[in-house]
Amino acid sequence: MNNQKKIELQRLMWMANVQAFYPDKMTAELQTGYQRWQEHRQTFQRLYVEQQPETKEIVVDKLETLHPGILFTFHFGPYRLLPRLLVAAGYRLTLLVSATVLEREQESYRLMLSRMGLSPEHFECLDAGDPLVLRKLLHAVAMDRIVLVFLDANESSVKMQEKERAGRLRVPFGGSYFYWRSNLLKLAHRYDLPVQAIHLKPDGAGTTQSWQLAEPKVILNGGSKTPEALLEALTSLQQTFQEMIDLDWTAWENWALIHHYLEADSKNTRGLTRQGGWMFPFSFTDKAYLFDLFNKRFYEIIANKEKFN
Repeated sequence: MNNQKKIELQRLMWMANVQAFYPDKMTAELQTGYQRWQEHRQTFQRLYVEQQPETKEIVVDKLETLHPGILFTFHFGPYRLLPRLLVAAGYRLTLLVSATVLEREQESYRLMLSRMGLSPEHFECLDAGDPLVLRKLLHAVAMDRIVLVFLDANESSVKMQEKERAGRLRVPFGGSYFYWRSNLLKLAHRYDLPVQAIHLKPDGAGTTQSWQLAEPKVILNGGSKTPEALLEALTSLQQTFQEMIDLDWTAWENWALIHHYLEADSKNTRGLTRQGGWMFPFSFTDKAYLFDLFNKRFYEIIANKEKFN
């Protein structure tokens, strides 16, 4: 598949993903949204280059309402600047990431600290797959550090099969839903850890060239172990996400990843058996899909290996 076809497939999948959550958006609005989303990505890449420590000094004041504990954030705006902004503001930061991200980004973070003239204690990474990661996370909070956690919403039928075991939270959004992992929030509730949420926001002029830290929102106060406290925390986290999306829905990176899958679809074969139906097969990013030309929806193809053993 050549590069142009990949770009076109990404555009179609992006539009299908958005329409699953915003069914009232017309095709023209989806086209405009996709173009703006692409422009955002290009702008953010320039910001990542322009705001390297060796090329630009960033001065960030501490936020009076941001305190040590777990800090949730999202893939919104130029989110890769967030760790640097927090470190520049004087916070001691612990970043919880997957092994893949750790391998890819660890050297750049080390260079960031060196060029900012800071010691390694100002910034550290935790591998989310480490068997001792929860113990290390609790230790980081006990040492008055901020533990930064990115929440994603990358849903597919493969992950749907494990949603109960993985402890995912179903999050209503627009006309549909997606899933977040809820284990950390439950851990914080159990151990009385404070939890906040933060994200970047466009500056007052409304441009995409300048972004700043939004005021952090309290999600969970330490000291309350009631079931109601956990429910209120989940609600606050969802509200924070929705308020962020309302700033500029095209600045959320995960529109390209959140392939939507309904459990009911797996039991309904009308798309394959309906007379006159057309399904277009293709592969993208090492996954196989069918595109229903009539309903304009994507379906991920999953082989049940147990049936072949």
